[in-house]
Amino acid sequence: MIEKILVAVDGSENSNRALDFALDLAEKYRASVLVLNVFQLPPSTRVPEDAMTAFPSTLIVPKDFQKIHEEILTKALARAREVKPNVTVESKLREGEPALEIVDEAKTGGFGVVVVGHKGMGRVREIFMGNISEKVAHLAPCPVIIVK
Repeated sequence: MIEKILVAVDGSENSNRALDFALDLAEKYRASVLVLNVFQLPPSTRVPEDAMTAFPSTLIVPKDFQKIHEEILTKALARAREVKPNVTVESKLREGEPALEIVDEAKTGGFGVVVVGHKGMGRVREIFMGNISEKVAHLAPCPVIIVK
């Protein structure tokens, strides 16, 4: 029986479809849903570790970048509550490598299933980097549903 569903959103059309699927599944199984957004700071905003010890105040999360991801999460949460008002929905924002953060949340939160959107990538890039949904499917401790 599925009691808790984790759905990862990034504001894309595929993640909106994943959210809709997760909400339908939650309604069917009377499960709760956690809507998760993970942001990863671009490399140019990172400060080397040795600089952090010398100047700890230089480690600043760019507010605009974080704000964009907070808005994605807010929109997804509003959509979820509008579409399925009887489903218990919460949201969470995490920072880090998206696939690893999604998997960590699935493990620590005891989720019965993870729902993610499939995002197409160029074939060469996919060979070298893989994609988030594939990484989550391989590493998650529970079933993963990839929505196209």
